[in-house]
Amino acid sequence: MSDYIDMWIYLIAILLGICFASLLYLSNKSQHYNKTLSILLFLLRTIAVALVAILFFNPYIKQKSTKIEAASIIIAQDNSKSLILTKDSSFYKNEYPHILDSLINKLDDYYNVDKYLFGKELKDFQHIDYQDYYTDLYTTLNDLRKIYYKKNVGAVVLLSDGIINKSYSPEQNIESYPFPIYTVTLGDTTNHPDFYVKDVQYNKTSPTNTIFPLRIIANAHNCRNKSMNIKVLVNNEIIEELNIPVNSNRFSHTFDFNINSGEEGVKQIDILIDTIRNEQVTQNNKKSFFIEVIDKQYKVLFYAKSPHPDLGSLKNALGNHFETEMFFDNGEIPDFSDYDIIFMHQIPYKGMNRLDQLKQEVANNKETPLFFIIGEHTDLEAFNSLQNSISIERGTVNSILDVKPYHSQTFGLYSIEDELIKSINNLPPLSVPHINYSFKTNHDILLLMNISNVMTQNPMMSFSNDTDGRKVAFLLGTGIWRWKLYDYYNNENCHNFEELFSKSVKYLLTEKDKELIINHKDNYLNTEDIIFTADLKNPSQELITDPDLHIRIINKHNKAIYEYAFSKNDKSYKLNINTLPKGIYTFTAQAEYGGKKYMENGTFSVVSVGAEAQDLIANASRMQALASLTKAKNYNINELDQLLETLKNDERICSITREENNYKDLINLKSIFFIILSLISIEWILRKMFGTY
Repeated sequence: MSDYIDMWIYLIAILLGICFASLLYLSNKSQHYNKTLSILLFLLRTIAVALVAILFFNPYIKQKSTKIEAASIIIAQDNSKSLILTKDSSFYKNEYPHILDSLINKLDDYYNVDKYLFGKELKDFQHIDYQDYYTDLYTTLNDLRKIYYKKNVGAVVLLSDGIINKSYSPEQNIESYPFPIYTVTLGDTTNHPDFYVKDVQYNKTSPTNTIFPLRIIANAHNCRNKSMNIKVLVNNEIIEELNIPVNSNRFSHTFDFNINSGEEGVKQIDILIDTIRNEQVTQNNKKSFFIEVIDKQYKVLFYAKSPHPDLGSLKNALGNHFETEMFFDNGEIPDFSDYDIIFMHQIPYKGMNRLDQLKQEVANNKETPLFFIIGEHTDLEAFNSLQNSISIERGTVNSILDVKPYHSQTFGLYSIEDELIKSINNLPPLSVPHINYSFKTNHDILLLMNISNVMTQNPMMSFSNDTDGRKVAFLLGTGIWRWKLYDYYNNENCHNFEELFSKSVKYLLTEKDKELIINHKDNYLNTEDIIFTADLKNPSQELITDPDLHIRIINKHNKAIYEYAFSKNDKSYKLNINTLPKGIYTFTAQAEYGGKKYMENGTFSVVSVGAEAQDLIANASRMQALASLTKAKNYNINELDQLLETLKNDERICSITREENNYKDLINLKSIFFIILSLISIEWILRKMFGTY
């Protein structure tokens, strides 16, 4: 269509040029030139006027260009700690970086070489320090696929031990990978005898003086006819010990212990497997963690129309220091004053008989926080009469939408770590009724709606204080059980799901008149930044940041003291103290304002990450599979010269020629101006020479 439009522009411009030239040289009888000169002047005027007319329309011209794109080789180097936890650690720290540099320099002579490090995530290549405590090969390869979409990538050279401890197995659907993956197997492939703690399953919190379960999965490689002696220590005291025979070279056993929680406080628990002769790696024989023993138990009521998998998922997320009860609407409504927080799953629902009684219970217990979960069975008219924070109405279309969540960057009621934010933004959709909403009170929005990949400003999960001062939470949608399964499928645990809802409940249970609130995690890894946020309220319950806020942190084991001052934001405080050594810590935060002291105490723990030390035998079969499934080859560290020759002889790795069409406005071409000026000048000179100017 555009070509036809351009053709008409040129025809109109030529006709205009002919008209102007005709008026001057055909209609004007006073002009007397010979035939040849008349034709020349006519053509000069026609072309000049036509070009000026074309410029008024400002058409574009298409220019074709040919670009040669050289092939790229992607170097993906494993930066995880498992490579330096074996007997070859000195080689990988000192000699291997020079070997890799030599390979990269040789490849640079033939290809464009892009370098990356990977472990927990993909990052630019600076220097290899082997400081990643997790290895996520699946996400690494997917990220490279996205970055180099439709680019001329000859091959990916993957240098790794093939050990993964995060996300999916990288072999999944690798046959469709767009680039061949040449693999180089690093690490120790020798099957030395090795005992290691594979996994520990426990509750992070426990009530005082109760028995809590502890499940330990211990593995053994190449230890047939040996004995595995495993100990459980609480605060450095052995409380359980078992000894079992190992009857195979690839052995796994599950140990179940019942531990008495004892008195209130934070308890350090160590799992220890005795080493045996010729065991090369002993870092994975021990695993330490902490549990918090809490004196107070909260009572939680799950009130629902009928059984639903969401309820079980929420119950499991809360932990042991919550005593939960399920109530389905088939009898008298329970007394809300018996509970510390109440979840209402699609309550009130359509046709509910005891709505008046429900309203009375809500009105009589104005201090009890409520957590509403709205679904397709919720009676929105009754819901609006039950609370005064939000008004929700059915949309024009009576349908159920699949809506994904994404994190609201403006949320500030409590801290959300980057890993949890990343998990939130990838969660599967909830079932959300088509609704319209309006806020009646101020809301802090944690989750927003992603509808068909459109990031809307519609709330999915928000918090508010109603006109009575009661804390209320709203989740618009059902199906959060899918979030729990997704979290487990990706991480083999539900920590992100549990953190999302446990933090939400913890906020709802915080006393509304508490003046200084310190937000922090119960457990930190010794590799992550320890971040605190704080809110300080004056006697009028207004957020202030006028006074300085200081914190004093004490390590309970060695009594080391750390003191810091919070930085101030608009209405809150923030502190990032980087990392701390493994241990149990207590803290006291303090500020002084208007002659009054504000103080808050708390406890947290720092635990070491042992994921990279669990299984240190290089997975050569995985590296071979990644190569063969992408029609490439696998090499060992001493075969890099062969790898280089194979890459040079791979016919798939070659430069490609791309034709590009560029469109440029005609008016921006300087040559057009000079052509018009030249035509007018020549015409003027000729007319001057023959006496008409």
